[in-house]
Amino acid sequence: MGSEKLQTYRRKRDFSKTPEPAGTVSETGNRFVVHKHSASSDHYDLRLELDGVLKSWAVPKGPSLNPADKRLAAATEDHPLDYIDFEGVIPEGEYGGGPMIVWDTGVWAPMGDPHADLEKGSFKFRLAGEKLNGGWMLTRLKGKPEDKGRDNWLLFKERDPAMDTEIDILTARPESVKTGRRIEELVAAPAPAKRNKPVPGKLPNAVKGPMPDKIDLQLASPAAALPKDADWLHEIKFDGYRTLAFIEDGKTRLITRGGLDWTRRYGDLPGAFAALDCKQAIIDGEIVVLDEKGISRFGKLQDALSEGAGNKLVFYAFDLLYLDGWDLRASPLNKRKALLTQLLAGHINARSALHYSDHMEGDGSALYSRASDMGLEGIVSKRANGPYQGGRSSSWVKVKALQTGDFIIAGYTDSEDAGGIGALGMAEWVDGELQYRGKVGTGFDVPTIAR
Repeated sequence: MGSEKLQTYRRKRDFSKTPEPAGTVSETGNRFVVHKHSASSDHYDLRLELDGVLKSWAVPKGPSLNPADKRLAAATEDHPLDYIDFEGVIPEGEYGGGPMIVWDTGVWAPMGDPHADLEKGSFKFRLAGEKLNGGWMLTRLKGKPEDKGRDNWLLFKERDPAMDTEIDILTARPESVKTGRRIEELVAAPAPAKRNKPVPGKLPNAVKGPMPDKIDLQLASPAAALPKDADWLHEIKFDGYRTLAFIEDGKTRLITRGGLDWTRRYGDLPGAFAALDCKQAIIDGEIVVLDEKGISRFGKLQDALSEGAGNKLVFYAFDLLYLDGWDLRASPLNKRKALLTQLLAGHINARSALHYSDHMEGDGSALYSRASDMGLEGIVSKRANGPYQGGRSSSWVKVKALQTGDFIIAGYTDSEDAGGIGALGMAEWVDGELQYRGKVGTGFDVPTIAR
């Protein structure tokens, strides 16, 4: 019975061509998402998690924080819960072809019985998202012959503290809350059919030679602030296992930072590299598991490995060290990354376990602010023209993101120097379990501790 809810959704799509999830009907929660979608025309899709699926409405003009704005919202087919995280480009010629971003997401709550209210066509609910909050209303319009059977509603904001009659939220906040990208950035992505085969021998300082059996990883040194020079590039710092992927003759070995071969432990992940157009390659990256907001969480990675859930693993590639007979470690980093994007082109989509770790050049303050806002671990800044050097160096630095929130004091460490408490161990409740989040200072000076 449950799968029938997705029949219309699945009938409209060819999942061998579109990166959208086929999905299943599963236990429901209370999440919502608003997608921005450029298909035959630009519009926004409001989706509310209910009865194991996402109830969906297409809103051509998008939501408004002004209660005076009544926006047409056409009910569409139910979508699978997997769709709540979908962001990418639906191929041209497929149903809904065009780019789509997660414009807003969060949780929602009905202000009555949602089933009865939807049935009578007067549905009030509250949103708690990054952009949309407070009370909202969906009211069904009386059908007209020209509607041709379409189920049309009006969406509008209720009058409460979250309303705003001055700001156009669509213009003020056009970016994805998942990646920070605008939808135009997805449109500009090069089509896979136009990609060129990587030519490693053209990179400056590339050295012809056999593929190394092992490589000493380059490590980032801690820093208090981002570099200010223009010749740096900045990447998101992931919370996972640093890993080298050795690709040779169609097989991939995944080697840990400590030199251990964990290929078998990572399940199906090595197979993600099989389609790359190369005979030999060494790719530096990080293996992670992403949460519902697309943020890497080390705890989720450990859970996935202990449960054998290898299908949740993602490899973020951020450096290319060797390719088809050429050692690239002496080549400039920005040239290595450009070659890496060519190698990965056409093999990355929403369903792929292989992702590219993009970067920002020059001033990294905007990326750092975004990382702090999203609760990411931090930023890694690298000399754009630097070679790959084994060990810890000043050409790679890591800066922790500023994080704030409410945490539980779960314990403390002793400090002989301070004569008492050294640091507080912080934790938070997640799905009924207390999870450790790290250490922070106490704010106590020595006289206070003595008392």
